[in-house]
Formats: sequence, C-alpha cells, structure tokens
Amino acid sequence: MSDRTAPLRRLVGHAIHGAILAMVALTVLTYGAILFDIALSGIGGLDLDYLTTAPQMSGRAGGVLPILVSTLVVLAVAVLAALPVSLCAALFVTEILLPNSAWARMFRASLLVLACVPSIAFGFFGAEVFGRGLGFGVSLLTGGLTLATMIVPICAFALVETFRLLPCGYRYGALALGASRSRFIFQVLLPLSLPQILSILMLGMGRALAETAALLFTSGYSDRMPQSLLDPGRVLSVHIYDLAMNIPGGDRSAATAALLLVGMFLIVSAGVLLISSRMQSSRGALHA
Repeated sequence: MSDRTAPLRRLVGHAIHGAILAMVALTVLTYGAILFDIALSGIGGLDLDYLTTAPQMSGRAGGVLPILVSTLVVLAVAVLAALPVSLCAALFVTEILLPNSAWARMFRASLLVLACVPSIAFGFFGAEVFGRGLGFGVSLLTGGLTLATMIVPICAFALVETFRLLPCGYRYGALALGASRSRFIFQVLLPLSLPQILSILMLGMGRALAETAALLFTSGYSDRMPQSLLDPGRVLSVHIYDLAMNIPGGDRSAATAALLLVGMFLIVSAGVLLISSRMQSSRGALHA
C-alpha cells in the first residue's frame, strides 16, 4: 500500500513546494515592481539640495530638510519610549508570570489584540491623552508617544516569543550557580537575546516610519524647522500623503519623498541586520 502511494505523495510534495516558490517569486516581483516604479519616478529629484533645503510651493519645489528632521525626531521619541516598555512587558510575562498560566495567556492575547487595532484609533488616543490630557498639544512629542503606543504591542509580543525560545539550559544553569532573577535577566537573558531585540526594534521602526493616519492628529502638518519637541512637524509619510492627495502637481515630489523614505528604512534595516549578524557570529565563535 505504501509503495503505491509513494509516487502520489512525492507528486503532492513537489506541487506544494512549487506553489510556495511561485508565491514567494510573485511577492518579490510585486514589491520589486513597486520599488522600481517609485525609483523611476523619484530618482531625478533626489540630490543634496533636496536633503538640505526647506520645501517651497507646498512641497512641489525645494527640499525636505525640516520634514526629515521632524521624521527622525518622532522616530527617536517613539523608539526611546517603546523599547523599555516593551522589554518590561515581555520580561513580566516570561519571568514573573508562570509560563502557561491563565494570566500569561491573557497577557499575550491582549498584546496580539492591541497589535491589530487600526492606527487611526491610536491617533485619536494620542491626541486625547498626550495632546489634550498631558498638554503636549499637536507636537513632535505627541506624535512620537503615539507611535510608541502603536509599536509597543508588536515589539512586546515578539519579545515574549523570543524570550520563551531561549534554551532552558541557560536558565537552569544560572539557577544552579545561585544567580538571582535580576542577575539572570541582565547578564544572561538580555545579552543572549540582543540580536533578536535589534531585529524586533527594526520591525517597530519600520511600522513607525510608514505610519500616516495616527500622525495626522498628533504631530501636525507644519513644514517649518522644529525648534523643540513641543513644536508641530510634518513627517515624511504625511508629506507624501499630502503631496499625492492634496497638492496639484505634487506626484513627482511625492515619489521622490517616497524613495527617500524607502531608502531610510533600507539603510536602517541593513545596519541593524549587520550588527545583529556580527553579534550572532561572535557568540557562535565563543561557543565554538
């Protein structure tokens, strides 16, 4: 019986393998075509003057220096606020709560639900809590903190899974040597998980760089150079949306700004992946 069905199983396996390769190829080609179209439309306007001058004529001319500064400030606020909260939440689930307890399962489920909340809801939350409640108004600080609330569930959920996948031998070895819980966390768990933490941080940064809806209500539309965290500022994603949807003749400038945004993400991703791979290589060499 098994000899008769073996060719059929091999055929089904080859078909599934081919279908997976076809879907991967289709995904890569689709994204490649999108990137090629953006690059073809926007590469002509991307030069040093574009990066070092202020926008003119509502963005149809000039550069994006104030917008680039606002983007980097909002991103920095979001990452600096989200990373410690995400780490604390993940450590609470994995190191304080029992691994398979009802509370741990509920906490992980809550993080997953929060990660699926539409970004526009986070925008209203940020405008009410940070803008009106805390008095930050429409500002870069409000926008950054709003983005932090968006990426915390994503980063925390991924960190929980990362910490759970750490081999039990490390934990048992630390306990056998008499290490306290805090010592295990800071001297074993976090150093060993640092490459994965950087990769998860990159995921959160990608979500923050691409966000538009939440920042419409929080960071503002101003294209002037911000002087402080409490000044409003337009980030690149909002600038692209405004040029493409509200500014007649702004399509080419929108494509240039989109190319810059993609380039920023690729540079940040490449840097984080390079650091992460070097850390993993160094750790492998030490184990060897």
